[in-house]
Amino acid sequence: MKVIRAILYVIACLLVLLTVLIIVCAYNPNLTAKLQGLVFRGKTIGVAKVSSDEAYEDYDELSVNAVGGANQKMRSIEELGISEDSMITTLEDYYNNCHDQIVEHGIGEYSFENVIATEELVKQVYASYSTEEYVGGYMDSTLNEIGASSYNMDLLVEELKDKHFRLTHQIVLNEGD
Repeated sequence: MKVIRAILYVIACLLVLLTVLIIVCAYNPNLTAKLQGLVFRGKTIGVAKVSSDEAYEDYDELSVNAVGGANQKMRSIEELGISEDSMITTLEDYYNNCHDQIVEHGIGEYSFENVIATEELVKQVYASYSTEEYVGGYMDSTLNEIGASSYNMDLLVEELKDKHFRLTHQIVLNEGD
C-alpha cells in the first residue's frame, strides 16, 4: 500500500509541475519561443508568436540559435526548390506575399512560407512584428477581405545558405461573427 501511495504522490507532483509549466508558457511568449527552439531541429533564428490582441517585446537583434550544433548543415534555396527570382527582397513584397497566401487559403488553420533574400530584410520583418506595423501593412486588409475576426500566428525563421531565410507562418484564422 505504501508503494502505491508513493507512486500516486510522484504522479501528482509531475502533474502539478506540468500544469505550472503550461501556465508559465501561456503568460510568457518569450519562454514559449525558447522552448520551441529546443524542439525544432536545424538552424533557426528564433520563434515569435503573434496574436491579434497581444503585444510583444521588441527584438533588439537577431541571434542565431544553432540547435543542431556546429555540424548542422544549412539548406540551400536549390534544395528547397526555390529560384533566386522568387525570393522576397522588400518589406512591401513580403506584405503582399503574406496577403496573397492568406487570401488563397482563407479561414482555418494552416502554414505558409516565404523566402527572404537578406538578413537586413529579416530584421525589418521582425521589427514590423514587434511594433505591430504588419497589422497595417497587410493583416487588417487581409482579415477584412476573407471575413476573419481574429487570428493567432507563430513565425519560425530558418537561416539558409548564403544568408537567405525561410519564414514559416503557422496561422489560425477564425471566422467573423
